Amino acid sequence: MLQLLRDIALQGEAYRKQHPEAKTLPPVYPLVLYHGKHRWRMPSDFHALIRPLPEALKPYVPQFRYALQDLSPRSDAEIKGDVLTRLVQLAMRWIFSDQPLEHLERLIALIDQIADRDTALQILESLLRYYVQGTQRVDEDDARRLLEQTAPGDPIMQTFIDRYIEQGREQGIEQGKAEMLLRLMERKFGPADARLRQQIQEADAETLLEWSDRILTAETPEAVFH
Repeated sequence: MLQLLRDIALQGEAYRKQHPEAKTLPPVYPLVLYHGKHRWRMPSDFHALIRPLPEALKPYVPQFRYALQDLSPRSDAEIKGDVLTRLVQLAMRWIFSDQPLEHLERLIALIDQIADRDTALQILESLLRYYVQGTQRVDEDDARRLLEQTAPGDPIMQTFIDRYIEQGREQGIEQGKAEMLLRLMERKFGPADARLRQQIQEADAETLLEWSDRILTAETPEAVFH
């Protein structure tokens, strides 16, 4: 409820900046799309969170409700609609599965049914981010192997898959460079703290190469980065 209240306020702030002469605000429709392991049991109105709430104070405390779409009690068969609707709901429902890779394969097969290929590619990219980077339910290497095996005959989809796999190779190369630089830093200056490790791991390939050159003459860890 606090997050929704914050979001409603942010929507109002954004509208005010876009329409500085406006004297009123447009309505905001609060919608909760829930896909947890158990049924949603949270309060549905804001006043339920305020304790104590004397009757005299109620008019002065914000009050609103939200619409709820709870996917948790639905079976896979009950999730209906067009391909895009089913895809989104099933992706959220299956994220807690013990076999996320198998479900990801089924979702990719659903994506192949989307007629608009640009939309299909956008959904595929979002799906991979959700399952691989966002929730880390699927290992990056497993996702790439799955894409290689599932590549449909569509040349546009194949181009995306090739690009995704190539990005993985580039990321692997950069990760290797970062690990090498970190190893050299620790050999020369001793164990690295968490801040330094993060700085190295987030650097791009060109920056890592520049830092690797500096480490030859640097007398302190700070001199490598400046």
